[in-house]
Amino acid sequence: MSGTDAERDSGRRSASRDVVAEALRKRIALGGFEPGDRLPSERELAAAFGAGRNTVRQALRLLADEGLVVTTLGRSGGTRVASAAPVGTAGTGAQAAVAAEIRATLRDYMEYRQAIEPLAARLAAERGSTGARRDLVKLLDAEVGELPDIGAYHRVDSRFHLAVAAAGGNEVLHEAVARARSEMFAGGNALWLRADWHVVYGAAAELGCVFRDEHEAIALAVLAGDGAAAERRMREHLQDSYRQFLTLLDHFEGRSG
Repeated sequence: MSGTDAERDSGRRSASRDVVAEALRKRIALGGFEPGDRLPSERELAAAFGAGRNTVRQALRLLADEGLVVTTLGRSGGTRVASAAPVGTAGTGAQAAVAAEIRATLRDYMEYRQAIEPLAARLAAERGSTGARRDLVKLLDAEVGELPDIGAYHRVDSRFHLAVAAAGGNEVLHEAVARARSEMFAGGNALWLRADWHVVYGAAAELGCVFRDEHEAIALAVLAGDGAAAERRMREHLQDSYRQFLTLLDHFEGRSG
């Protein structure tokens, strides 16, 4: 399988150094990582952003040069948010501006995804092969690791959404879904890093069941060949996903206020 094909199958194109740095920069400015907080490891960051570890190192060097983070070696070392951020990266006004920018970006991508993915689900139900439709149900049992492992979750989530798009047999639509997800999550995953998923799903939620709970209705509608139900369930799922991102943003803003 070529590199391009592998990226298409996973729904992720390798994030650049600048994309990773900007996503972390926004998360820090938003207050999602506070002064003194240790950032996730290079391995975790690479998994979350779909980037190589060398790309992550380069991004962290950029942030270090800006005075946003400090990296130390040794057993207790790692990369932490600097105790004193440079002027212009903190404060209520900057946080509000960053939050507004993230909200606008999320709105644009979610509107686009809601325009194409419900149609993809309808096509999967109406003309997908029996094998492809059954495979969607099998994906519900995919191992997602211990939540909140955003890298593991996003990999199985992408496999499901791209499998829905592929089942409909429209390669242009499949590519559109892959591109929208790749670009949206290149920066959006920074919001989920080391976040408490219970903020979104509730204190009583069984986090290990989140993937199945969020996708089961779509898979069963596609399996049943019910195009209208598959389209509706996908639209509802995307609306729920959008609300989850906004809930997390609200949480960061409230914690920083």
